[in-house]
Amino acid sequence: MPGKANILLAGDSVQDLNIHATTLQGQGYDVVMVHSWQEVEEILAHSTPDLVLVEVRMKGMDGFGLCTMLKQRTAMTNVPVIFITDTRSPELIDRIYGVGAVDFIVKPCPLSEFLARIETQIHLHNLLLKVERLTTIAIDANPLTHLPGNNTIVVTIQQAIDQGLDMALIYTDLDNFKAYNDAYGFSAGDDLLLFTANTLQDVLRLACGDEGFLGHIGGDDFVMMMPAHLLDQVGEEVLRVFDEGVPEFYSDEDCRRGGIVAVDRAGKSTEYPLVSISLAGIKLGSHHFSRYVEVATACVDLKKAAKARQGSFLFVDRRATVVTQ
Repeated sequence: MPGKANILLAGDSVQDLNIHATTLQGQGYDVVMVHSWQEVEEILAHSTPDLVLVEVRMKGMDGFGLCTMLKQRTAMTNVPVIFITDTRSPELIDRIYGVGAVDFIVKPCPLSEFLARIETQIHLHNLLLKVERLTTIAIDANPLTHLPGNNTIVVTIQQAIDQGLDMALIYTDLDNFKAYNDAYGFSAGDDLLLFTANTLQDVLRLACGDEGFLGHIGGDDFVMMMPAHLLDQVGEEVLRVFDEGVPEFYSDEDCRRGGIVAVDRAGKSTEYPLVSISLAGIKLGSHHFSRYVEVATACVDLKKAAKARQGSFLFVDRRATVVTQ
């Protein structure tokens, strides 16, 4: 059975539309029927379909006019439109493709062909959306880790807020990273950042599969997103794996000493412990966030609390916003 998708059925024949709707609903699709452009506008004001099936005849305009107007809307530009006709005359087919439709179905049509044409166009549409998302991520990606950058992070978190998803965030930051960079050089620093990115990615993948998200804000700052109930599990595992692996980036002498000795900005010799990781965790559902910036502000405050603790530490906001009547 195909994946659930939203199909808009538009036409003048109530009987035919009912037959098509019943068939498609039996295959797991969500179907909405409309008979006029006014009804189409009402639907598009609240949602965007994954595919439009349109008959040539409609109240107030024909299917060609409808398709033309749909393609003038930004949200509908790439949504596939399939015409349902009772003829395959060359002139009609030219008009169908001329207004931006991707296919046509001639009645009567075998059920298997009817469903295959629809499923094929929905599949192609989903692939196009996936390519567009990957292209956006690639453009926005951090040049070192190739992880999604700031724009994608903002969009992902805002979508989670808007959709009311039960998700949690962990804002990560490395401690004593600048001292390490100064002592070992930028190349070694990049290797340590890649180790951090791989650690976060591996822990997320093992804990929550495709439900996790990892973005690279820049420098040594990363953002993780996971289902809310996995927040502590993910955070504790990151601490364990990171602390086990970070000594590999130091010399034996520095490992025995437990850190490095370097000259600070004031010219004084200072001891810096091994690089540790501070994690600030928060559950989106515990607060009434409406905008990404509110989440970012909360994470900054939580990160300060985490960095105030010595060594690698997970600081989770256990508070919940109380709703007053």
